[in-house]
Amino acid sequence: MIYKSQRCLNILLIFFLLSLFSSCNHKKNALPVLFKVLDHNATGLDFSNTLKPTKEFNVFKYMYFYNGSGVGAGDFNNDGLIDLFFSANQGDNKIYLNQGKLKFKDVTAEAKIPEDGGWSTGVSVVDINNDGLLDIYICRVGNYETLHSKNQLLICQGIDKNGVPFYKDEAHEYGLDFSGFSTQAVFFDYDGDGDLDMFLLNHSVHQNGTFHPRNNFLGTYNALSGDRLYRNDGNSKFTDVTKESTINSSTISYGLGIGVSDIDLDGWPDLYVGNDFHENDYLYINQHNGTFKEDLTNRMMHTSQFSMGVDIADINNDAYPDIISMDMLSSDRKILKSSLGEDEYNTFYMKIGYGYNYQYTRNNLQLNRRNGMFSETGLYSGVAATDWSWSPLWMDFDNDGLKDLFISNGIPKRLNDMDYANYVSDDEIHQKLKDNFSDETDLGLIKKFPKIKLPNRFFKNEGDVKFDDISDEVDENPATFSNGAVYADFDNDGDLDVVVNNLEDPALLYENKSNDAKNKPYLDIKLKGSSKNINAIGAKVIVYDSNEIRTYEKYPVRGFQSSMDCIKPE
Repeated sequence: MIYKSQRCLNILLIFFLLSLFSSCNHKKNALPVLFKVLDHNATGLDFSNTLKPTKEFNVFKYMYFYNGSGVGAGDFNNDGLIDLFFSANQGDNKIYLNQGKLKFKDVTAEAKIPEDGGWSTGVSVVDINNDGLLDIYICRVGNYETLHSKNQLLICQGIDKNGVPFYKDEAHEYGLDFSGFSTQAVFFDYDGDGDLDMFLLNHSVHQNGTFHPRNNFLGTYNALSGDRLYRNDGNSKFTDVTKESTINSSTISYGLGIGVSDIDLDGWPDLYVGNDFHENDYLYINQHNGTFKEDLTNRMMHTSQFSMGVDIADINNDAYPDIISMDMLSSDRKILKSSLGEDEYNTFYMKIGYGYNYQYTRNNLQLNRRNGMFSETGLYSGVAATDWSWSPLWMDFDNDGLKDLFISNGIPKRLNDMDYANYVSDDEIHQKLKDNFSDETDLGLIKKFPKIKLPNRFFKNEGDVKFDDISDEVDENPATFSNGAVYADFDNDGDLDVVVNNLEDPALLYENKSNDAKNKPYLDIKLKGSSKNINAIGAKVIVYDSNEIRTYEKYPVRGFQSSMDCIKPE
């Protein structure tokens, strides 16, 4: 009798749980669709950044092999629709013209985009010669192993009779054909003379021999890895003023993310640089005299450790810009438990003793306190753990005046997996790696890396610096390896859509459905600047609404390796 009663209780419990699960599913399915995923069959964006490791070049040769590449968004043919440019690591870069209704056409051949097989990374959209036609700067990796390319500056030569822009690489003529470990370029007027200068963010691959006291590297310069600052001297000529500007340009500048903003509201652009590994992030405060002061440790208590993508915007409508940087902390319990975490106690404090800042392996949200200081609120705000994350984009999903957050994530080979770390720590395997062996075993090791695709993340700004994960409101959000990303109103319906550059899979477009009824007001602003900066890069838009103030700065480079030449306050 007891057995039968227990069995009945178990059946009732199972029935209850199934009912609860069904109810939860019903609730999930009943949620409104905020974004609808459109694949390449619907959009024509059949670009895929596909990687094929070889014995000559793979993740053991180049540790950023799987970092992916970027996207550029802008109206390249001046027809009122935002077009797209994708960079590729091993394939050809591609340009797609917007045909309307979220349909795109590949016009790479007609546009005369160079196809030289170079390893391209970041994309920057800018009208560098102020002729009314957008140009494209492409960062690349060169002077290393099998890679020999230089950065490109594709100057638009005109628009042909079919409405297709066509380009010529003039990086050498402009003095911007750097060859090294470039990640991203930002164009901005750092010296207040009205024209656009360029900061070039570079990364490093010097894993060994660089973990020394930080003072050993300050004031030193590296030909391939150090960041650069180029001053625009007019007449299509740039001059390297890295040393004069006092920015850091050493071998430990592992730059993966950069954002530009007037951090202290003094009218001059400042910079935030996210550095991978043990090097500090940089917070460059413009000194109004052609130099920058790196002031991070005086203004921030700690940062993310493996800083990747960066974005800057005012998230709480107090007129002061806030900063977010990406890291690798997972919200999935299984992935979290199988991944390497924080440094052990002794290593952590050894780094502090070496002069490095306090760093933690999670996304960091630096809230501007309006007194020159920042409070890190990532955990409080609910955005600290989004796994191996790349591109953060502050953007208003639903036109409510609050900037929400999109995050792209995923990597094909998880180098921080504990099982793999233990495997390569085996004496025999470790010795082979140390000897830099290059045979079929090398490729076999690469195949042993764990491979986990993840969906991109969407967080709604609920006010009070708190965010809610609303990924359930994305219709059929696929698991991917996503890197560079851009937002723009691609269908001119009054809301912001998102496009991401994927590894192994074609690009995705997230169609924003929030304003399908055309009942949400928005501002679509076209900025016009001076003759030296006709698109008004660096301009600030201030919108007053009741008791709120909303600010938007026009700096196209945002997130990770990507750029979007558009501004649309919601």
